[in-house]
Amino acid sequence: MLISNRLTVPTAGAAKAPAKNASATVTTQALQAAPEDQLSLNSSSAPAAQPSSEKPEKPSTLQPAVESGVPNPMRPPSDPRQRDWRDDVIYFAMTDRFKDADPTNNFGSDKSNIHAYHGGDLQGLIDKADYVRETGATALWLTPPMDSQQKFVDTEGYHGYWPVDYYKVDEHLGDLNKFKEMVDVYHDKGMKVILDIPLNHVAWEHPFWTDPNKANLFHHNGDVTDWNDDWQQENCSIFGLPDWAQENPEAEKYLMEVGEFWAKTGVDGFRLDAVRSVPQWFWQKFNNRMHEVAGDDFLLIGEYYHGDATRLAPFQRDADMDSLVDYPMYYRIKETFAKGGSMRQVADGMSWTNNTYPNPDIMGIFADNHDTQRFLTEADNDKDRLKMALAFVMTTNRIPTVYYGSEQSFTSDKTGWAETSRKDMVFDQDPEMHGYFQKLGAIRNDLEPLRRGKLLEMWQDDQVYAFDRKSEHGEAIVMFNNSEGDQHRSIPLRAESQIQDGTVLKDLLSGRTVTVKDRRIEQNLPGKSAGIFVPLPTE
Repeated sequence: MLISNRLTVPTAGAAKAPAKNASATVTTQALQAAPEDQLSLNSSSAPAAQPSSEKPEKPSTLQPAVESGVPNPMRPPSDPRQRDWRDDVIYFAMTDRFKDADPTNNFGSDKSNIHAYHGGDLQGLIDKADYVRETGATALWLTPPMDSQQKFVDTEGYHGYWPVDYYKVDEHLGDLNKFKEMVDVYHDKGMKVILDIPLNHVAWEHPFWTDPNKANLFHHNGDVTDWNDDWQQENCSIFGLPDWAQENPEAEKYLMEVGEFWAKTGVDGFRLDAVRSVPQWFWQKFNNRMHEVAGDDFLLIGEYYHGDATRLAPFQRDADMDSLVDYPMYYRIKETFAKGGSMRQVADGMSWTNNTYPNPDIMGIFADNHDTQRFLTEADNDKDRLKMALAFVMTTNRIPTVYYGSEQSFTSDKTGWAETSRKDMVFDQDPEMHGYFQKLGAIRNDLEPLRRGKLLEMWQDDQVYAFDRKSEHGEAIVMFNNSEGDQHRSIPLRAESQIQDGTVLKDLLSGRTVTVKDRRIEQNLPGKSAGIFVPLPTE
């Protein structure tokens, strides 16, 4: 769901998913947490555990622009049709703010007004396909391209979440042929495409809403006033937007046909907006129908803006939704890495969510997005903290999702409005941060355990968190020091680990090495740092 800067009410929040018991995660004891406020983290909810018109060229392979330094890499298939979603990294771009490559569609654009169209378009996504791939991403998620209401009061529908015509591409962005061309270009580059689609609501100018004969296709119960009331969520309007009555057979049929239309454009999945506000029975029917139309590899990832994993889990378990955007972990990432909180928050959060979600491995993890403040703003512009957060997102058992500009150290304004996190993309603002993210992408691409391995917790305390990503093809040990100063730890290997005494481990981020002794890793961890350790081959 896209949150307007003008609105003060908090929001509610290819292989089909692997088998629901796949890659079971071994961590600390499952944690019980009380439901959280929708826009804040109750850190005490879980107890602590113990000790231009540029012509993109097709690359021959799906490899990042930088070398990871990983010995004996096991890389995923270059063909997106053969690649498991667990092997992917998703790059989320707001089309209107990404790249203006076609000035002919800039009518009414005003880059000086953050609430207006700025000129970004589908041609811009095409022209910058190489840039997206070079970040380490293997999939593009773009905001809804549907024709949107041009203006409401002083805010324009540049974001695409106010659809007027589901079957037409917004003329500011291009047309349907340009959309299909964009999909083809990304596929040719070895990348998947995820389309954002809102099926909970439409714009006030949608022809069905303005037609008195179609009034029964919508709910008429006023706005949501109690954001913890599930009935209101499903039967009332969000910010006055016309709310579909999915229980009406005509409305259900219409929305199913909309989904089928876009699934047949060649995209590889949908990000489904505001899933909490739509009945689970509808999602179950919709999701199953999309798999019938587009195949088992089609990814359906829902947005449920809430900090309680127990509220998200039923959509994956009962509504046949492959994945959800992992807001419960987002809050913990923000409070821990951006705010300098205890590492137990993310450690316990991983344990809790891994034991709550039916299939945690394909949940979408992120550090910020279009509905939040930029992570770097939350972190008071501390880039070391952003690096830790990005490393965490890229190394846990989730599908990493990175919001455009994070790799260029984008900030937002400290106004409380998420709309300031949607500034125009700058592709060369921070080469050092960009290079760091490229390296993370290369490491993840090369290390099969980071993509497919079980997450085995090794250590947690207030400053340090360490885990082993172990698969049948190897291991990668990830460590974080969230404190300002250096920390020394003697971290024991897991019983499941096959790493032997005398093995030299190399940190692929810093280059430092450590030798395993007595099945322990003695390590001095620099302040505000992450490490990804892999065994060096023996001679």
